[in-house]
Formats: sequence, structure tokens, C-alpha cells
Amino acid sequence: MELADKLNYPSSGYMVKGITGFKIYIYQRDHALGDGEAVIPKAIRDNKHVINFPKTNNKCDFHCIAFHKQEGAKKDPRRIQALVKQAFKQYCSYKEITYTLGLFRNFKPIDILQFDGLEECFKLNINVFNMDVETGKVECIRCSDKDYDSINILSHENHALYITNVDMLQQKYQCSTREMVFVSSDKLRNHTKNQCELVNIESFPAQPTIYQPAPNSIRSMLTKYSIKDADHYIDHFVVYDFEAILKPTGVKIGENTIFTNEHIPVSVSVADSLTEEVRCFVSDDPKELLKDMFQYIKEVAAKIQQYNVSKYESLLRKIINVHGLTDAEVPGLDLGKTYKMDDVNAWIQNEEFACFFDFHSKLTFGKKRSDYGKLKQCIGQVPVFGFNSGRYDINLIKADLFAVIGTDNITSVIKNPSYMCIATSDMKMLDISNCSGRHQLCKVLVDISR
Repeated sequence: MELADKLNYPSSGYMVKGITGFKIYIYQRDHALGDGEAVIPKAIRDNKHVINFPKTNNKCDFHCIAFHKQEGAKKDPRRIQALVKQAFKQYCSYKEITYTLGLFRNFKPIDILQFDGLEECFKLNINVFNMDVETGKVECIRCSDKDYDSINILSHENHALYITNVDMLQQKYQCSTREMVFVSSDKLRNHTKNQCELVNIESFPAQPTIYQPAPNSIRSMLTKYSIKDADHYIDHFVVYDFEAILKPTGVKIGENTIFTNEHIPVSVSVADSLTEEVRCFVSDDPKELLKDMFQYIKEVAAKIQQYNVSKYESLLRKIINVHGLTDAEVPGLDLGKTYKMDDVNAWIQNEEFACFFDFHSKLTFGKKRSDYGKLKQCIGQVPVFGFNSGRYDINLIKADLFAVIGTDNITSVIKNPSYMCIATSDMKMLDISNCSGRHQLCKVLVDISR
């Protein structure tokens, strides 16, 4: 019935009623090991890594097993007849056959397909190899992967010979110290003499010598003002991703160039790590799509900026106490006076400012910034990440981007066709694949604060 399931029927209405005939193929196998009369060529007889047992009487495989299991440092292949008989008795017991002397003398060779029983009986992995006498090439014809000790046997004209070192027989000479394999003993000997113990030590400077990266501003200020309650990482960021469609154009430029399609942005997804909210904006007008996107980013950026000010408030207060603020930095105050934290606390208490963040957001600094101005810029520019955005997304929206975010206080870094960075006063658009070769986000966030 298994055959009936495999047959191809003209339609589902057919079924097997009976099998009227069949053929039996008989193949002559020649994989029995135990021919004691085989003539072993000189190339194998003289090989010091192969043992040819004399007078095996069709039990050369038992000679190999008995020799392998023989205990002691010095094994003599000519004095193992008692061990061979003992191994044969063990095999008869395993096969539930009554041992007799006649059976021992007239035992027929064992087929290689029956070696699974030999392995279970003697708890050995039996690997069988063939050797081409002319070329010396050794090929494995049976490999066992059981959890037993392994024995390697060389088969030649149905005669089993014991292999003492299969690597040497295959002309694989392995270094005992390292895992290197050589094709000859001479090359192994040369390696052992000259290079085996050679150790190459390569040293590299811990810090760059030619390129000196800019110091991390936040970390430098935390150290300078002895602030211990905050680290130098920018904790939160915004990510985005555009989707576009292809608009057929067929615009011909010159004689040989035709622009067949134009990429049109139709949707953008925006998420942030502070609120963990995700927004998706869809519009058939790319300019309106960008307006919705950056309006939402502006709202989220205000929350992240407030978080950053709260995180570094102790550092900001310490800077004000040490250096003070002038009337140029705090609009609407008397000229020629420096203000400290006592004044700031009084303004907040008198409700001139709603809170410290409200006071912080109204401070203005010129091109020559103080420590407070540098820190305000670092924590005020919220990182906005895209993946491969510098090469694709920014070029996708470039036609309407600056019309939406404006051109005042814009800083951009362009390398080849890729935008490395586009920065405004409250955000810094970055391509994460440009910021860090290893794509480690924490490393990127450290670089942002520089």
C-alpha cells in the first residue's frame, strides 16, 4: 500500500485493486571484510602507520578490534590470538550464537553494513578507509559518529588492516602546539624549528595620534563643575521614516538621458523615545506632509528639551552661581549688572517666570557663548534620526524642506551626495549610518553632545 500511495493516477477516481507482478533486483556486494588470503601491496605493507596481521583466517576485523582494545604501552600484533578468540566469543554472545571451535575456524567475513552490530558489541566507532596504491590517496568509505572510542581500519581487497595514525596515513601532519596541518613531515619539522613558538605582538596607541576628536562638552562641564548626579548621555531622541511612490515623468535630459519616474513622499512615521508614541502622517502634498511632520517634531522636541533641562538643572544652576548672567543674556534687565541664582529664584517666586525651564528657554546668547550657552545648545538640539536618510530621505524632501523649516540658523554638513547633518536651533537631523560605523546608538548620542 505504500507503493500505491506513490503512484500517479489519471484522476482521483482511480484506485489500486491489486498488483499483478513485480521484479526483484539482486546486486552482488563486495564489501565484506575478512579475507585473510588477500595480497597486500608493498606500498601498504611498508607503511609504518598500518599494521597487517598475519594468519587472520577471515577474522582480520576481530584482530583489529583485539589489538585496539589491548592494554599496555607495548602492543605486539603477533601475540594477540588469545585476545582475538576472546573478542570473537564476546561477539557470539552479543549475537546470541553458541560459540564452537569449528565456528571460530570457519567464520565467514562480516559485511561492512553489519558493522553497526560490531560497534554496539565492542562500544567502538569503526571508521573504514580505502587507499589508492598508485596515488596514495586515502578516502573514508565508512564514518561513525557515536559517542565511543574510535578505531580506524584500512580496507584493501576485503582485507582489514589496522591504522595506527590516520592523519599520517593521509599525509596530514598536524602541529602539536597549534592547529596547523602540513602535507609532509619536513614542512612540519621546519615549522616546529622556526615559527611554532614565534609570537607576533602588535601594539596600537590607546588614543588617536593624528586625528583628535572634539571633547564631549557635557562630560567636560560635569567634570569641571564637579556634578555627580547626571551622566553625559543624551537620553531621548526622535526617529522617522519616509515612504514614497514612483510618479511617471518621462522627462528627457539631453539626447541619451530620460528620467522615467520621480520619487514623491506620501507618508512619514515619527516616533520618540520619551513618550514612546508613534505618529504616521499621510498626504498627497509633500509640503503639507513636511509641515505636519515638523510641527509634531517641534512639540515632542519641547518635551525632550524640558527633560534635558531637568536632568542637567544642577549643572546649569552651578554655572549661573559661578559665572552669573548678564543683561545681554536675560532680556529686559538693568544694564551692567550680573545676576546669580538668588535672583533667578526670586524671579520664579514672583511669577516672572513659570519655572526654571521657562527661564532657561528665554535666555539668549551671542556667537561667543559662555559655558551656559554651550550647554544650552547641546541639550536644546534634539537628535532626529533616520536610517540612510542622509543619502535618500533628505534628498527626497529637499525641494520643500527648507521652505518648511526655514533658512535661519541652519547648519548642514554634506559629504559627497549624502547629508551628514542638518541642524537648527532646536533639532539636529542625523543619518545614523553616517554617525557610527558600528551603529551603536549610545556612541552616537555621546557624539551629539560634542
